[in-house]
Amino acid sequence: MIKKLIFTLYLLVALPLQLHAGDASRKTVIKPMAAVRTTIDSSHQLTLKQLGARFPMALRGVDSRDGVSFNVRADEVVTQARLKLLFSYSPALLSDVSHINVLVNGEVAASLELPKKTSTSTEERIVDLPPRFITEYNKIDFQLIGHYTDKCEDPSHSSLWANISNLSTLDVKSEPVRLNSDLRILPRPFMDPRDTRQLQLPVVFVGHVDNEMLEAAGTVSSWFGAIAGDRGAIFPASLNTLPAKGHAVVFVTGNLPLSGMAGLASMALPALSGPTLSIVSNPNDPDGKLLLISGRDSKELRMAATALTIGTTALEGTSMLVKPLISSAVRRPYDAPNWLSSHRPVRFSELSSSAALNVSGHNPGAIRLNMRVPPDLFRWNDAGIPVDLKYRYTPQALKSENSSLLVNFNEQLVKSVPLLSVERPSNLQSMLHMVPKLNALLPDKTLSMETRLNVPMYTVAHQSQMQLNFKYDYNKEGECRDIIVDNMRGSIEPDSWIDISGYQHFMAMPNLAVFSDSGFPFTRLADLSETAVILSDSPSLQEYTTYLGLMGRLGQSTGYPATAVSVAQAGQIDNFASKDLLLIASGDNQPLLKTWRIALQIQPSTQRSWKLFGIDLNPFHWVFSSAVAAPQSLSETLFEGATSRAVIQGFESPLARGRSAVLIWGAQPDDLNEALLAMSDTDGFVNQIKGAVSVIRGKSIDSVAADSVYYIGSLPWITQVRWQLSENFPLFLIFSLASAMLLSALAYFALKGMAKKRLL
Repeated sequence: MIKKLIFTLYLLVALPLQLHAGDASRKTVIKPMAAVRTTIDSSHQLTLKQLGARFPMALRGVDSRDGVSFNVRADEVVTQARLKLLFSYSPALLSDVSHINVLVNGEVAASLELPKKTSTSTEERIVDLPPRFITEYNKIDFQLIGHYTDKCEDPSHSSLWANISNLSTLDVKSEPVRLNSDLRILPRPFMDPRDTRQLQLPVVFVGHVDNEMLEAAGTVSSWFGAIAGDRGAIFPASLNTLPAKGHAVVFVTGNLPLSGMAGLASMALPALSGPTLSIVSNPNDPDGKLLLISGRDSKELRMAATALTIGTTALEGTSMLVKPLISSAVRRPYDAPNWLSSHRPVRFSELSSSAALNVSGHNPGAIRLNMRVPPDLFRWNDAGIPVDLKYRYTPQALKSENSSLLVNFNEQLVKSVPLLSVERPSNLQSMLHMVPKLNALLPDKTLSMETRLNVPMYTVAHQSQMQLNFKYDYNKEGECRDIIVDNMRGSIEPDSWIDISGYQHFMAMPNLAVFSDSGFPFTRLADLSETAVILSDSPSLQEYTTYLGLMGRLGQSTGYPATAVSVAQAGQIDNFASKDLLLIASGDNQPLLKTWRIALQIQPSTQRSWKLFGIDLNPFHWVFSSAVAAPQSLSETLFEGATSRAVIQGFESPLARGRSAVLIWGAQPDDLNEALLAMSDTDGFVNQIKGAVSVIRGKSIDSVAADSVYYIGSLPWITQVRWQLSENFPLFLIFSLASAMLLSALAYFALKGMAKKRLL
């Protein structure tokens, strides 16, 4: 009994003490978790069009497929994916042997039956995609297995078809994953390159907002806009208030006390000894992160923003002191990373990956090369943009004569190049004038060829796409002998090139179409070193949001952060006379609108009707139009705008000849958002922004052409003279008469001199 009592006391007292002592003697190691999954669901919906299917997908033949890609953010894990599929198919298909497979990363997620029907009405099916098939990068394919007869059939028969609507939707539910606070993962989680949705990233200003803080914010927003690309980005601004949920970028100068600031009082800022970058958790949301860009003053704040965006420093850790930049490269005009170079030929390898330049099959999809062309290329008397196209393909049998490589630019045919058979030397010799270089069969049994072509400038836009489509002839063998063998291959060589370096840069302004599409002329220099943004003396938060959104859009165009943009107010305007000006105003808060009244074609007003300054009635100005003449306001009409709330207006800067100014104005601060939406690629707008003035009326845009133009850029003097004469008939007539009189006078005096010599 005594032994049992002692043993019990040992278990209750002594053993726990020994275990505790043993644990204390061990070295404790706490490993940081790479990611912690939370239980909050989020969902979003995307159409196949948003995922890249610009047109409905046409499936043709006994076995054909097409598809789209979608990605998953690094801070999310998919818990459910559902596809609402809209499609139609041929009534001739046999229901028992025909179907459409839906594949995710090569795995069959569903096989859809195709019941016999008499019409081609659109079908709707709900397909659940197993989350276990979904990874970071995903491909959804639609495969048609089609048959129209149970006997011998033609594999390319016209009745073998199905169309997948690009308005089909993909609904994705996911759980957030809590990432570590580490600068190495930037730009994630604030901007995940995998995400196809529009970026919505709040920007928080802490303390006093001055121009240098705004310049730093413009640099960072343009950087995020460049990464977001065509999906677009908006940056809602707030002052001393963190978002209740999600991520945000916070700009802080000095070691400010945070007490009393909404959402910031519980957040401890790192001690500052210079320009600093930090990532901390959002105190309002454990799954959200805050990117802190801070410095002891606004100058250091700009240093931190520049170091973040141009990647001069290897970032790591939760917080890092960045070194000031010793020097930065001076940008040259038209050297934006996203734009075709104006100084040299651009190889196709710079526009696309090698894998994307290869296709297979008799009727493969087009190889697409996206490019941004400077909008001010001088197009007069143009021969076209030269392209050197090198390609390889599988030559077909002797009897094949109809295969070709179609070259389109923005869906317009540029050239159709025959894909010749290597067994037809006579044909090859006859086509040598089209193929300057012809090689023999390569070891991989493909034929290597080269051709030159010119892309007409009328097909070219700032955002352009070249489509290269291999089309192979289908050889008929006879009944029950037809079969399609998937052995056709085509490839565009990466060292093919396109060259715009022979073009001059010259354009008539104002032209809001190029501003909306490419940010021109502000994006002429990628770092915006010749751009000044003029705000009111007391800007609203919406004006800050508009400014940041515009910087994001300009970064989207150039692919480079606005590291040299200037921000100022009306009283400082004389310091920026040599720059292009971007004015943001609402209501009557911008005094420059009254000062520059004569330069504005529309005088913005909060009233229901505005004054539209009309046509210059002086015929002398029509004949001898001057690029530097001040706009005349000799006639005035009323421009009724009962529902108009925002105006975008372009005009020549009153401070310098050849410099441009663009005004973005809203009747109320919130109306500025209408201007941002109008410049986006959002569907629903009736007209595009163009001309000199665009008045935004909900989803429609009314544009007014310029009544006086000016020019930017330069031309060789002989080209300038020829162009002016071709564009101005009265001037051409005067020049012709003057030339005739001069030649007549020279001939008269020459003949008179000859006659005088004969008399002597």
